[in-house]
Amino acid sequence: MENLGIQPVSLITQIVNFTIMVIILTKFLYKPILKVIEERKKKVQESLELSEKLKEEAKKMEEKRQEVIDKAKLEGKKIIEEAKKSAKQVEAELIKKANKEAATIVVKSKKEIEVERAEMEKKIKKQTVEIAAAIAEKLLSEVLSEDNQRSIIDKKLKEVAKLSL
Repeated sequence: MENLGIQPVSLITQIVNFTIMVIILTKFLYKPILKVIEERKKKVQESLELSEKLKEEAKKMEEKRQEVIDKAKLEGKKIIEEAKKSAKQVEAELIKKANKEAATIVVKSKKEIEVERAEMEKKIKKQTVEIAAAIAEKLLSEVLSEDNQRSIIDKKLKEVAKLSL
C-alpha cells in the first residue's frame, strides 16, 4: 500500500477519526435535530388534527344554531297563529255579546213602546168617551128632557165603558 502512496497508519487514523466524528455527530447533532424535527412534525400534525376538530365543531355548532333558529321561527309562527285565532275568538265573542245586548235593548224598547201605546189608547178612549158624552149631552139638552137625557147618557156611557175595557 505504500506503493500506492497510502500510509496504513494514516488511513487507520483517518478511519478512526471519521468513525469518532460520525458517532459524535450522530449522538450530539443528528439525533437531537431529528428529535426536534420529529417533535415539530408531531406538533404540526396535532395542530392540523385540532384544526380539523375545530372545523367540525364549528360546523356542528352552526348546524345547531340553524336548528335553534328554525325552531324559534316555527314557534314564533305558531304563537302568531294562536294569537290570531285567539283574537278571532275574542272578536266573535264580542260581536255575539254586542248582538245579545242589542237584541235585549230592542226587546226592552218594544216592551216600553207597547206599554206607552196601551197607555195612550186608554187615554184616547177616555178622552173619546168624555168628548162623546159632552157632545151627546149638548145635543140631548137641546132635544130631550133632562130625565130622558140622563138615562140615555148613562146607558151610552156604560156601553162605551164596556168597549174601552
